[in-house]
Amino acid sequence: LATLRRYPHSIMEKGSSKVAPESTTESSDEELKLRQSRLQVSGYGFDDWSLDDDSQSQDQKIYDAHKRGEAETIRKVLTETEVIALKRTSEGFNEINFTLGVLNCFFISYLIGAYPQHLWLLYFIESFYMIPRKFQTMWRAKPLNEALYYLDFCWCMNFLAIFFLAMLVLCEVAGFAVEEDTRKAFFKAALGIACGVLLGANIALPFVACVFHDVNTMTGLFIHLMPPMVMYTFC
Repeated sequence: LATLRRYPHSIMEKGSSKVAPESTTESSDEELKLRQSRLQVSGYGFDDWSLDDDSQSQDQKIYDAHKRGEAETIRKVLTETEVIALKRTSEGFNEINFTLGVLNCFFISYLIGAYPQHLWLLYFIESFYMIPRKFQTMWRAKPLNEALYYLDFCWCMNFLAIFFLAMLVLCEVAGFAVEEDTRKAFFKAALGIACGVLLGANIALPFVACVFHDVNTMTGLFIHLMPPMVMYTFC
């Protein structure tokens, strides 16, 4: 007590010198934590945080940043979905085209079962709509014109089949008799091509698909699948 009364300031300075490093260390740790949390969320636009913000305020800012990021992500997803929807609509994806495509498939199935002798007539009529429609799309293709794809083997064989069917119809209407040998030669050639190359293309080619609303894709399926079905009804 006597020493304390004589040298009070020296004792307090010694005590404060011992306690000071601990308080300095604690404050340094807190500042380091604040700096780390500030760096973690700097990407959300909160670089102006001060080191003296309390933890509750920081949690609120982090929550707001996450909400802002979620809203931006949802907005981007909706925008991309709208772009895809507009693209599909421009390609013909709507209720009318889809319904007509499905009904056409049902009608072909019914006709080949109930009246197979008339399937060639349906092939002949539908080809005058689907093939020119496909050619129009290929002619307007960008950046390169795709009209020369009509020189493909499958397209040429369909053109020849339509031409010979038209000639046979005109000969019957005009009363002109076609020789039996000519009919047999045409039938054998058509049977080999339709049930060979064209039928095999339905399995080998990836772009031959059944997409009800897309006239272009359905036309590709039409020229590869209808000729074998027509020749089957002739056998």
